[in-house]
Amino acid sequence: MPPRGYAQPPPNYGRQGYSAPTVASVAVADRDPIESRALVALGYPLWPLALISLFDRKQSPGLRRQAYQAIGFNLGIAALWGVLWFMGNVPFPTLAGSSDVMEALLIPFFLVASVFYGLRVWQGDNNVRVPILADWIDERLPAKP
Repeated sequence: MPPRGYAQPPPNYGRQGYSAPTVASVAVADRDPIESRALVALGYPLWPLALISLFDRKQSPGLRRQAYQAIGFNLGIAALWGVLWFMGNVPFPTLAGSSDVMEALLIPFFLVASVFYGLRVWQGDNNVRVPILADWIDERLPAKP
């Protein structure tokens, strides 16, 4: 018996015909080239890289959807920034003050969210979904062939 805290060997270990467990399917991360995944992952914090990744012909439909999602994420953050900036220039002091606070909170939110989504894509998760944007993109992109 192994010392406490160590894993027990499988029950059939040592018997004739026993083989170690194998992975039956290939992971999504193994099918997509690391360069394509890295380019799309960096597209979340840096939108021009997501735009460049759309020109990759060897890219899977999942990564293409992620590239569109990265561009949409950046456009959404920029639009929200523009709305908050406009609200900050309105002559009402309470509206301007609250929009300044929201603008200050938008920067850390963008940094944390873009790194989070980018890391998940880089690790091979092609099912990353930005809450509102993912449904909108799924409606407009053609289904997988």
